[in-house]
Amino acid sequence: MDHAPLRVAIIGGGVSGLSLAYYFQKLGSEAARQLEVTIFERKATLGGNAETVWVDLGCRRHPGKPDSPYRRWADLGVNDVNLATYHRLRTILGEIGELERMKPLENTESYFSRDGSIALTDDKELFRGVSDPAHELSKVDGGRLSLLIPVVHQSAIALVENHRVTPRYTVDDFFDACIAAPADMLAAAAERLSVTIDWQDPELPARLERIRQTIYYPRISAMYFADDRGPGGMPLQAPFEYYRIQEGGSPPDRRYFEHGAQHWLEALAAHITDPNTPGPRVQILRGIEVEASLSTQGVTLTERDPGERRWEADLLFMATHAEDALPLLTFGDGLSDTQRELQHILGRVRYTRSFSVCHTAAARLPPNRNLWRTYNIEVRNPEDTFFPYRIDYVANRHQNDAENPAYNQAGLPQYFVSLVEDLNRIPRSEMLERQSSPLDAPATLANTAPGEAGYRDRIPTLDPALEAKAWTLFKHNVLDANCLEAQAEIERYNQTTARRSAEGQEGCPLLFAGGWTRGAGLQEQCLEQSEHLVALLLTAPERRIDGPLRLASTGSKARQRHHQASGFATVPARS
Repeated sequence: MDHAPLRVAIIGGGVSGLSLAYYFQKLGSEAARQLEVTIFERKATLGGNAETVWVDLGCRRHPGKPDSPYRRWADLGVNDVNLATYHRLRTILGEIGELERMKPLENTESYFSRDGSIALTDDKELFRGVSDPAHELSKVDGGRLSLLIPVVHQSAIALVENHRVTPRYTVDDFFDACIAAPADMLAAAAERLSVTIDWQDPELPARLERIRQTIYYPRISAMYFADDRGPGGMPLQAPFEYYRIQEGGSPPDRRYFEHGAQHWLEALAAHITDPNTPGPRVQILRGIEVEASLSTQGVTLTERDPGERRWEADLLFMATHAEDALPLLTFGDGLSDTQRELQHILGRVRYTRSFSVCHTAAARLPPNRNLWRTYNIEVRNPEDTFFPYRIDYVANRHQNDAENPAYNQAGLPQYFVSLVEDLNRIPRSEMLERQSSPLDAPATLANTAPGEAGYRDRIPTLDPALEAKAWTLFKHNVLDANCLEAQAEIERYNQTTARRSAEGQEGCPLLFAGGWTRGAGLQEQCLEQSEHLVALLLTAPERRIDGPLRLASTGSKARQRHHQASGFATVPARS
């Protein structure tokens, strides 16, 4: 038996990289060898697509007290979770003392057009505030529209959970079928939800088309993994797996991260590197970009700039975006077949870019201020041929100011976060400037330079005034059919590689984690993928369960069979 420690290197300090190290610590006692884990992160901060900024909204005045800066924070990337379905995240947050930071958000939406012809609010979870019946979704069309939406939703969820559709079955295919044969597609869900629908109603097809164009297609285009070629061609599985986890549960429990998402990731980093934490030792090296040379004997990691330091490892996990992985890797003798296989798999994953900006430009929001909600979704022209990812948040509502006595006061300014494809969509004069955190934050957060944010270092340097603003650049893998099929292929690759490693066979010492490898890349899915990979490596062969990962149901009702869906797995997509 080899008694030398198993040296594990992880490239990427986002939720996937950190959670890999966490699960190596948790499950390390099951390993036949001691473990040493090192995370390499090219930036000084951790978090991947989680980024928190602080902004100054002016001077706050109190009777009999001096003026004080009115500073607020905002998450530019990952900004909320659903504790009803994020079971792994809840466990970790409780373990590291961060669960109490998870606060209930105001879960409201508006759907609007710039010309005012569409002006709807979804206020079913508005518990403190004012809802205008003239615009409330539950009142539209005599309530028939809102009665039909959960039936459509449950029907799609059931198809996805019961694996009745392939990645080539699209959102368009689903809605076309609902409109052509409403009873066949929706009757089972209506019965399950105890909703009575007149299947002979001649207005039913038009009502379903309205739900498609006014609610679902705009909402899907406002998801970070959206296909900019349009929502209709996306796999049904993509948005509805997201809905199932991010908005599922009975009831959902949507929470935001008090003081920002990066705080919990820094807390996780502190936990796994604490010498008093049981399990293998974990080291995090920040501000170091490395490249890796792979051989059947192990891995050599070299600092890219200035390139003087080197590290040796037995296994390497790439917890990066798919398109960032291969440029960092060199494959040695005997690994050319593996290199070609991975080029094929990772090459199927396509990316889009978006800017996230914290600002006060009210023109981004619905023209009618009374329609402003937490999530504001513009209904675009269905004839458009380009559907970039866009959504606008009212940060005050996302942080549920109505439930916070310190902020629930008239006169306090509102501020927003917008995801846009072009930074010029937000006037520079209305972009807020980054400020240092007023809290006792980790030094790595308090002293972060603007250029460290997101992928800002991958674009040309801008003028100093714009660099100081509260914005960042993110990239997102498009969750299309090619990506879903790549996820299945990388799962088979990971299983084969882990099995060879556990059995002491020679092979490529490389595995893949990261949001692109699992579903919509939600934080819970990243944790699930990390736990799965570590278990593959450390669990004894006789206890290991090989095979593809499956979707977990969010409730007992979701396990019921969708009888109308028989045969959908073989129904071809529309040409």
